[in-house]
This record gives sequence, C-alpha cells and structure tokens, in this order.
Amino acid sequence: MKKVLFLSNMIVQPIGKELGKSFDVSYADLDSFVQTLTGETDSDYLVMLFDSRFFFELFPESDSGERLRFLGDLLKTFREKNRCGIVLGNLFEIFPSVNTTQNIEEYIKLLSLNREMEALKEEISDLEVANLFDLGIRKGSENFMNQNNRFLFQSPFTRQAAKEVAGELARAITRLHGKRKKVLVLDGDNTLWGGIVGEDGVEGVACDENYPGIAYKRFQLFLKKLKESGIVLAMVSKNNRADVEELFEKRRMPLRLDDFVTVRINWLPKSQNIRSIADELNLGLESFLFVDDNPFEIEEVKNAVPQVDGLLFDKENPLGMIEKLSRFPGVAAHVVTQEDRVKSEQYKSEKKRSEVFRETGDLEAFIKQLNIEITWWKNNKKQLSRITQLINKTNQFNLTTRRYTQAEVEEMMEQETVLSFKVEDRFGDMGIVGVMIIKECRIDTFLLSCRVLGRGIEERIIDAALEVCGDELRAEYIPSAKNSQVENLYERLGFAIEETEPNGIKRYRFKQRNARREYIKMKEGDYA
Repeated sequence: MKKVLFLSNMIVQPIGKELGKSFDVSYADLDSFVQTLTGETDSDYLVMLFDSRFFFELFPESDSGERLRFLGDLLKTFREKNRCGIVLGNLFEIFPSVNTTQNIEEYIKLLSLNREMEALKEEISDLEVANLFDLGIRKGSENFMNQNNRFLFQSPFTRQAAKEVAGELARAITRLHGKRKKVLVLDGDNTLWGGIVGEDGVEGVACDENYPGIAYKRFQLFLKKLKESGIVLAMVSKNNRADVEELFEKRRMPLRLDDFVTVRINWLPKSQNIRSIADELNLGLESFLFVDDNPFEIEEVKNAVPQVDGLLFDKENPLGMIEKLSRFPGVAAHVVTQEDRVKSEQYKSEKKRSEVFRETGDLEAFIKQLNIEITWWKNNKKQLSRITQLINKTNQFNLTTRRYTQAEVEEMMEQETVLSFKVEDRFGDMGIVGVMIIKECRIDTFLLSCRVLGRGIEERIIDAALEVCGDELRAEYIPSAKNSQVENLYERLGFAIEETEPNGIKRYRFKQRNARREYIKMKEGDYA
C-alpha cells in the first residue's frame, strides 16, 4: 500500500481516515512546514493542506504571495532530497461582505494565490494541485466548512466534506501517476444530442439554448475541451450515416463531425466497432472509455471487450454528466503538453499516411515519400513533462518498460543522459515521440510512440546514442506482456548478445553499425 504523509496547519485526521481506505496514512506535526520540507521522507506522496488563515490572517504583516513563494522555495528544497509525489490543496474561503468592492478584491487575492499554486507545477516536478476551491464552490460553504469547529478545534471541514476532500486528493494522486484515457468513444442519440435523429428528424433533436438542449450543448462544449487537452474523440452510433451527416451539416452544434478522429455509424455491435477503432488507431483497448445512454450497449461492450471502461449517460440528468465524466478516473490531466493539444490532428495526419502507404504498396517507397526528419535533444528539461508522459504510457515499443516519475527523470537529467526525439514528415509535426535513457553507456530505457513504428526511425535514433557513448554502448531487452515485437530489435541494429537469462531478459553490447536509411534526416535541436 502506498504511503501518504499529511502536512498541514489544521486537523486533517478525518480526511486521512477516509484516504486511509486506499493508502497508508501518517501525519507530520501541525505547522511543521520548515522541518518537514527540509528533511527526508520514505512516503510515496506528501499531501499539503492549508486553512487559508495561514495566508490571510495569521501573518497580517506579511504579503500572502510572499508566504506562498516561501513555501515554494521550501518545496524546491524538499524536491532535491525526495522523489515522492506532492499534492497541494488549493484554497477555499468565505469572506464577509462588508462592501461589495472589498469582497471582490478579497476573492481576487484568493484566486491569485490559487493561480500561483497551479504555477508551481511548472517549477517543481511531480506536483499536483487538488482543486478544493472548486469543490467548496460546488458543495456550498455551509456544507463544506464548519466555522465553529474551525476556530475551536482547527478542524474546518464538515464530516461530509472530509469524504469529498479525500476523494479529490485521491483523484489528484491518480492524475499525478495514473494512466490517462486516450480515446473517448461516444454514442450519438441521447448522448451527444437529445432525441433520436432517425425518428425525430434533424430539427427535432435537442442541442440548443432551451432545456434539455442546453444540457447537451454544454456537454458537447465540455467534450471539445477534453479534445483540446489531448483526449481523442470517436463516435459509435447505431444510425443511418446520412441522417447523422445531415444533422452535423444543418445544425449548429459545438462539435463538428471533423472533431471526431474516426466514426462508426452502422448497425454492427458496438464492441466490434470499438475493436476496429483500436486497430485503426493502433491503441490498446484499456485506453478507451465508452459513453452511451443505453445500459444494454454498456453491458454488451463490457462483456465483449472488458478492457474498455464504460460510463452510462444519464439522460434523466444530462447536466450532471459533465461532472460525472470529468471525475471519472483517467479523464482529467495532470499537465497538458503541446503534443496533447494537437493529438487529434496528429491522428488525422496518420490516416493520410496510411492512405499513401496503401496507394504506394511498397514500404521503402512509402518511407522515402514521407521526407522524415528527426530532431534530438540531450537532457532538455523543457520537455520533462512530455518525456515522463511517454515513459509511463508507452508499452509496445518499449525495450525495458521501466516507469519513472517526473522527479526521477529530472534527477537522471542531472546525473545521466536522457535523449528525446521529435519526428516530422511532409504530413506534419508528430511532436516528441521517442525517449532513450543512458546510464553509464547502457541503454536503460528505449521507447517510441506506436504512431511512428515501422518507418526506420529506430535505426537513426541509435546514432544519437552512439554519439554519446561510441562503441562502448550496451543495451538490454526485458520482456513484457506487450513488447514482444521489439524482442530482436537490438540484433537488427547491430548489437551482439552477451547474455540471455531464463526469464527472457537479454543483454547486449554494440558490435557494428548495420545499414540505415540515410534519407531519414537527423539533427540536434535548439535548446533555447
């Protein structure tokens, strides 16, 4: 069981009791910020919660922003000594309204502090913010905080709020180190819009400014935000395709048909369609989330493809689906990288590449036509989030499948060699798609995104490793349930086997440079 250490200026045992159902919870001494953050811990997560009086009342002579910056400096010291994840709860407060202008100014200060807390994620690796402000707003101050207990016992949260805060902390931990969903598969009728387009007609379905249409419109707006954060949208609908296309053409809805990377509008079992989407996108089914209003369809997919998570759309409460989906495990993001923002476009570009390959029919001619260019960097901390993201989600082309936290990757950038690789071709920029970690001239980690497999890119990437280590380069392959396709990769790249263990682990040394595709260009990137 993972260990969680609470550090706070208030009594948090009721929250810890709830979180203790899933974690081994302990508590630092009350207000022991300096002692704890300048020391070491064997905990997996440090959770910091503040009564906002710490910033607004207890030190009236001190600027609240200065207090947060001081804590930020302590957290940087803590990060130098500890690899554990950090979860920082942001601030919720109710200010008395003596004057409207004064009241607004106080809330502006609170929001400014919360924004600065969020900004700490850019400075301190493996830090996540639990959004207690949003939680308090949604639950209401009277349900969220007990002012008498706050001042009498330093225990501000109500009993119900303690459960809610524990849940938010657990979700923050999941965002920090859990796996995010890659594809959101959506039904059409009574999910993306109200009503059945085949029966109610294009003008009869609900997605407009009136209830219940406004609920579906807001749901689509939320889906658009998810798309912009890196989750790919797909549609699987039992309908006549012409009806659905006419709906998107004639009705002004937030989502357009081209917001979906792929669609399956037919009468086949939805599980079969989801499998075909997984094959088309070359993604594992465990990265899919399926949303449908029909319990039968949810159950059919669950039985046929149990790797896919299902979420029943509540058409009796469509407005509640935004919160329900946003809080579903694996939906929210810890950080949103540049690659995430253009994920849908990247998959659309991949479709074009597949079309060219089908037309060409010859792999070598196809690769030449792509005009591939690889850019590589060594220990580029600006790419830390993306590198960590790839390390923890790549399975198929991953020679050792070692997982590292962002703090661990940052430490390796200080002491070892972390190479990152961006790939571009005539269809567009695919972003950072490869990572190699070299420790004492041994390749500890070598991975590539499934989107660039089969194009000879791995052959050229070895050049960067050879530039770092020369002929002293060593490597290893550790088998997993999903990486069998790269079992013999190092032999093809010119490595000789030194040792093979009974469990399938193979260790290599570099022997000679095999033939490579010189027309795949490669250069070192700009670090500015």
